Amino acid sequence: MLLSSVSKSDAGPVRKHNEDSIGFWQPTEDAERLKRGSIMVMADGVGGQGNGEVASRMAVDLAVKLFQESDPTIAPKRLLRDVFNHVNLQIYDAGMNDRNGGRMATTLSVCIFRDKELHIGHVGDTRVYLVRHETIEKLTSDHSYTGMQVKLRLISEHEARASHLRSVLTRSVGNEPVVRPDIKRIKLLSRDRIVQSTDGLYCFMNDSEICEGVDRLDMDEICPYLTSLAVRRGTDDNLSVQVVQVDRLNEPKHDHSISILQKTASGGQGHVTNEVLPGQMLDNRFLIEEVISRSGMGSIYKAKDQTNGETVAVKIPYMQLESDPASFSRFQREAEIGKVLNHPNILRFIQMPDQSRPYIVMEFLEGRPLSQIMSEVRPLPLNDAMAIASKVCGALAHMHENKIIHRDLKPQNIMICKDGSLRIIDFGIAKAAEMRRITFAGFSPTLGTPDYMAPEQVKGKRGDERTDIYSLGAVLYEMATGNVPFEGENPFIVMNSRITGDPVAPRERNPEISAELEEIILHAMEREPHRRYGSAAAMKEELDNPETVKLTERYKHLQAPKAWKTHWQGAKLVILSVLGTILFFGLMFLWAKMQTGHR
Repeated sequence: MLLSSVSKSDAGPVRKHNEDSIGFWQPTEDAERLKRGSIMVMADGVGGQGNGEVASRMAVDLAVKLFQESDPTIAPKRLLRDVFNHVNLQIYDAGMNDRNGGRMATTLSVCIFRDKELHIGHVGDTRVYLVRHETIEKLTSDHSYTGMQVKLRLISEHEARASHLRSVLTRSVGNEPVVRPDIKRIKLLSRDRIVQSTDGLYCFMNDSEICEGVDRLDMDEICPYLTSLAVRRGTDDNLSVQVVQVDRLNEPKHDHSISILQKTASGGQGHVTNEVLPGQMLDNRFLIEEVISRSGMGSIYKAKDQTNGETVAVKIPYMQLESDPASFSRFQREAEIGKVLNHPNILRFIQMPDQSRPYIVMEFLEGRPLSQIMSEVRPLPLNDAMAIASKVCGALAHMHENKIIHRDLKPQNIMICKDGSLRIIDFGIAKAAEMRRITFAGFSPTLGTPDYMAPEQVKGKRGDERTDIYSLGAVLYEMATGNVPFEGENPFIVMNSRITGDPVAPRERNPEISAELEEIILHAMEREPHRRYGSAAAMKEELDNPETVKLTERYKHLQAPKAWKTHWQGAKLVILSVLGTILFFGLMFLWAKMQTGHR
């Protein structure tokens, strides 16, 4: 099994020291890698006076060292138990020998990759996720006080992430002389991505955001994206994330599919591989030049159209994705939508009627996403913000005329090209207006991005063209003020704010904003869809002619969002504890009575 890995660990914006540690190792020799496997490790230390940092570093270093020196014939399950027992005793002894009497403990997550399987050993609240074909699965349980509350259904997962008790562990490594790790095994597929994350990151976003970042970004872009999102959300802890991708599974020869690509060199033989390589020709028309990006779904290549010399981008899904109906439908939907749309501010798709396998050909764009520009210039010059919003309005109007709703409009999906033009990109979750309603159950990755979602998306109601108008209003708000409309410790607080209140008036954040621009933003971001612009064209008209905007003083009617309610979880815990105690002593009394009766 051949793996690639990326990672990032940082003290974060609040803490002075980083008590997280991460590690990854795989043998360089194919034979040893096949026999021994590879390992990824993450630990989040606990203890004052720097002891947490010491404990996490010890845990990671010892785990990797023991794995490297172990007998490769030992079963992974037994090896994991040996690793946890040894690491636990070493840290426990170190804590007992500490002259300052400081506590020393850590969470520990150990992942062993061997024989097409992932073996996980886990203690604490560091999480392991599997991201596969646009889906995410949490593979570990949180050994924390809030994790226990969630299991007992005393609080929701949303409330657990916002709780001040989320860092209280019920199980850790080094705190006691005996440790009880959870052990789990799963089968792996090629292109699976395994994610390890500490609570300083995952508590400030939902799982769907993790999935979107891991699944759709290049490997080297994932960690900076996730950590910056957590910082923007206000994380107050250390930040660590590690991602490992399964590049190759050591599949037997009969598992390989025959590629439809041929080498361009004369006399070249068919290349038997699932990978597309530079120098190969696709359907005798597109010469592959280089890889632009790879995600969990597929790869995008720079290519040359041999019919006219045009440089294009070719998106090719992985072979295994083609046999997954649920995931492949997104790819097909994007291709179908590309056939319908034709607008200068929408990514242009190039039609290829006869294809030997599924792929999408698009115009090749050179530029940067709006999100990257806004990370450097906040806020944007107001004239630029209005011009960008106007162009997006024109593109949305064209989409809506063709009964297409984007549903995930955000700065990352707006490309500013080198020549000054603009394109809306990524139609993977766009749908025809007559399709089934948008639901919020579980908040899957295909439901939009929380910072720009319309309230009706959060509520699970049917969205329409005005859903895109709200999202554009949120993007314009951020361009003009330098802030997203709603901020909070985690995405659930953000979404709660969106349905219970309004954003801070734009002019309060940036006094240079005109009354007309503020009116446009707040009109687009009305909570009730019927109070927004009736069309993107109407919004564009006012952006192009702000002097015609009728001022209605919408800012005077803004309502602050209601506080996130944690319901009565504290009372429920007390009640459950009391009932448990009564039941325990009741059973003991009955048992004693029965014993007396037998005598």
